[in-house]
Amino acid sequence: MLVVVVALMLAPAPAGADHDGVDVPWTDMLPPLATAADPQPGPVEHCRRARVECVERAARRMARMRDRFGCDHRAIFPVTYWHVTTLIAESLRAEPDFFDDPEFLIYEAQLFANYFYRAYRRNRVGLPAPPAWQIAFDAWAQGDTNAAQDMLLGINAHVQRDMPFVLAELGLRTPGGASRKPDHDRENEILNRAYDPIVAQIGAEYDPLVEVADGGPSPVDDIMGLQLVRGWREGVWRNAERLLDARGEHRRARVARSIELNAATWARTIAAFRVPGYGASRDAYCAASRLREPANSAGASP
Repeated sequence: MLVVVVALMLAPAPAGADHDGVDVPWTDMLPPLATAADPQPGPVEHCRRARVECVERAARRMARMRDRFGCDHRAIFPVTYWHVTTLIAESLRAEPDFFDDPEFLIYEAQLFANYFYRAYRRNRVGLPAPPAWQIAFDAWAQGDTNAAQDMLLGINAHVQRDMPFVLAELGLRTPGGASRKPDHDRENEILNRAYDPIVAQIGAEYDPLVEVADGGPSPVDDIMGLQLVRGWREGVWRNAERLLDARGEHRRARVARSIELNAATWARTIAAFRVPGYGASRDAYCAASRLREPANSAGASP
């Protein structure tokens, strides 16, 4: 079943596809559970005060990484991350009432980014990263995955592996006891808004496999893609609850191992299908796209 879901997710999204009305917000109806621990958010590295500028700086940093990578297959994740982080910052400024607790979201966005950079730095200096990240880094270095797989490898490692620990560190309830799950579920709307621009840029600049220039709307592709990530994020919330409800280091370590195992299993499945020599083909496409204008102007660094 896992392979079938991933195969459907890897089907290319057509240009111009409209996701409005496709995403079914089933996770919004699932209630939060009580937990034994109740931490509260506070200053994190690179964000001492919860201001929108923290998120904007995180987006600029990701844009610089994207530009520095060029056609390196590692670029697909910062492309994806840049779009999402930019939309979060825009929403915080333009829709101040969209989230119940925007300060929490700002700390979450920065701490979340810190987790990625921690894994990236370990890989860069030859140290092992968490398993889901290590599988992703190895696949990107090998080069014969397609860009849709590269995007999923990054999302899986960052969401299914990193995010439960981020949420557990910051806490799932306000000081007054209200659950932060409604805001967690509202973030799915930001991901929905980012989906088409991400696919369009990756298809235009990095790998033609993810772009079908003259295709019409594909509801199956849309539903499977959006619902897969929505399901991952629901699992994130439940794993954060498990971390906070685990009494004692031994029980918490067992929960942490299960989170690592789940994300690593997904990563191996996503990376399993490779076409020998495809990396050279997409590299040539990416190099040619750099000569075209205005194709690679999308998401230019500020």
